[in-house]
Amino acid sequence: MSRTIFPVTHRAPVLCALLFLAFGLLAALSAPARGAETGEGLFLFAPDARDSRRPAPAVASTADVVVNGITGRVVVRQEFLNPDDAWLEGVYVFPLPADAAVDRMRLRIDGRLIEGRIAAREVAKRRYQAAVRSGHQASLLEEERPNVFTMSVANIPPKGRIQVEIGYQQPVRYQDGRYEIRFPMAVTPRYLPAPTGYVGVKEGGQPPASRLLFPVRDPAAPPSNPVAIKVSLATGVPLGRLESPTHPLLVDNSKAGQYQISLREGAAVSDRDFVLQWTLETGPAPKPALFVERAGEVAYLMAMIVPPRRDPTPGNEVAREAIFVIDTSGSMHGESMRQAKRALLAAIKRLRPSDRFNIIAFSDKTRQLFERARAADEASRDAARSFVKALAADGGTEIGLALGAALKGAAAPGRLRQVVLLTDGAVGNEAAVLARLRRDLGVSRLFTVAIGSAPNGYFMEEAARVGRGASLRIDSPKQVARRMGALFAKLSAPALTDIKMALAGDTVAEFEPTAIPDLYHGEPILVTARLSKAAGEFVLEGGRNGEPWRERVSLDQARPGIGIAKLWARRKVDREMGRLGAGADPDDVRRNVLALALEHGLLTRYTSLVAVDETPLRPAEAGLAKRAVPGNSPAGWTPPNAPKSAMLHKTATVSLGAKTATPAALYGLLGGLLLLLSSGFGLLWRRTA
Repeated sequence: MSRTIFPVTHRAPVLCALLFLAFGLLAALSAPARGAETGEGLFLFAPDARDSRRPAPAVASTADVVVNGITGRVVVRQEFLNPDDAWLEGVYVFPLPADAAVDRMRLRIDGRLIEGRIAAREVAKRRYQAAVRSGHQASLLEEERPNVFTMSVANIPPKGRIQVEIGYQQPVRYQDGRYEIRFPMAVTPRYLPAPTGYVGVKEGGQPPASRLLFPVRDPAAPPSNPVAIKVSLATGVPLGRLESPTHPLLVDNSKAGQYQISLREGAAVSDRDFVLQWTLETGPAPKPALFVERAGEVAYLMAMIVPPRRDPTPGNEVAREAIFVIDTSGSMHGESMRQAKRALLAAIKRLRPSDRFNIIAFSDKTRQLFERARAADEASRDAARSFVKALAADGGTEIGLALGAALKGAAAPGRLRQVVLLTDGAVGNEAAVLARLRRDLGVSRLFTVAIGSAPNGYFMEEAARVGRGASLRIDSPKQVARRMGALFAKLSAPALTDIKMALAGDTVAEFEPTAIPDLYHGEPILVTARLSKAAGEFVLEGGRNGEPWRERVSLDQARPGIGIAKLWARRKVDREMGRLGAGADPDDVRRNVLALALEHGLLTRYTSLVAVDETPLRPAEAGLAKRAVPGNSPAGWTPPNAPKSAMLHKTATVSLGAKTATPAALYGLLGGLLLLLSSGFGLLWRRTA
């Protein structure tokens, strides 16, 4: 019986062919499918995947921040650079503060300035698409989430550039004696309940899923999209302290009461939020401050009420039941998980023996330390520490299930029930989670602790507002013990509860927000209102140490304010949008939001800013390629189990499905291929020996 024997000289080509075939099959299985956005698989990839070998536009940005009093005006300039020889349309997904009132966009081309116009979203889109087809340079700014935006820039010439300018108003935060302004620079991928997974896409009534698919650079790849930041801080008085927990600074205070601040490196990698904090030399917390902006026959009020700072005494501490909810999903992988565990261990240390507590950990499953809350004795705290130290980040972010478990039941009579949520907020179904929170909150208070370099600020702030609690940001591991200690000192003794507000006299006031959470030491109340006239007294009432309390401040004491009208309108828009989750008529919400947005010139889910250069530039015969601009991974965030082979031109195609583990089927196929190769090696060796 004859048999064919491979000559020794042919072994290498055959083995190479087998290896090439095996790795080719694995690569094919790892490639993103076109329908990935609707099922499990690979979710973050350039929409123009068929032409992904061509370079995408780069973005270089500057942010100029001017702070006056308790508001800040920010102008962001994004310069889109086209490295290709073809005409391009660039699409860039980027964050802005959740409380920003975006009201301006300008297009700068060859020294010319084209002012953007606010319009209903569908109208602006049609105008932009008409400009794309006819060869006009144009830009379109759209809100995808309250803190995530998409900039589309059409007809960038070969090797050319276009500059887009965005303007918005933002309130300055005050907490624990520190003022703070924040500029976000990275978007953390969001999670939707199974079977979708990490993607950050639509929910009911939002734009199509593909709107928030964007390429993410591999954390090991060189970063791109640099941002230069300059802050002009006018306080009128010397500062006690000025610092950034996130970036090294250069500070020029050659003018009394005027501070010019920039980044020491000149430009920063856009992989984390920029945070600037300062304190006044006077030390004690400020007295109630009122700011008024006049607009024709009406006026707009901003009131910041801060209670006197004092250390809680044992006599003022309340009996508490604390439920800690910690996110252990895949998006918390890396530094975020380490920070969250440190924060929770610090919280456990602060518990008093008279407190009751429990811990709930969640990813795509929910685990509880105890069946129900227990007294915080030494044995319970030892069990809690062991539970926390064993936690690891993996899986999806099913936050609704965890909040449902945390809000289930009621505290014992006489106890204040406080739920503390530690997470990066990387959820894509914010509206559904917030609706569940409104429905199930009961008598509980929800406090959110934002973890990581680029958490979902909108969700964290809104969840705390709906939960009648407060939101805390931890920007550095060095801050964990101090910030958590300050939070628990507050939680043990609220300064004011059951708060109501009004305007005395015949002035008609429309307040935002309409309901106020409990007031805690070092945590101000910031209220905006539309007034029929700038006259009367602002009245704040509540309960303090079991006794009625009232604060009255005359509007005659108010200082001039800038941008308050837009901040009031932004808050009212947010409240209208929140009604959707409560079952309100979508058409009614849309009408109300459109009226507010068009009156105040605001960007919302239902309005967009569009700018079109009336001079056509791209020749009719020249084609137009669409490119998604890759974003940087948030600092400290690593895609769980993301295969290194999934990189294309240093852009990671992140494999994040409903569960972040590698599918068992893929492991099985890999094992089968290796077995086949092993058998082939043995057969070839025997035949050639």
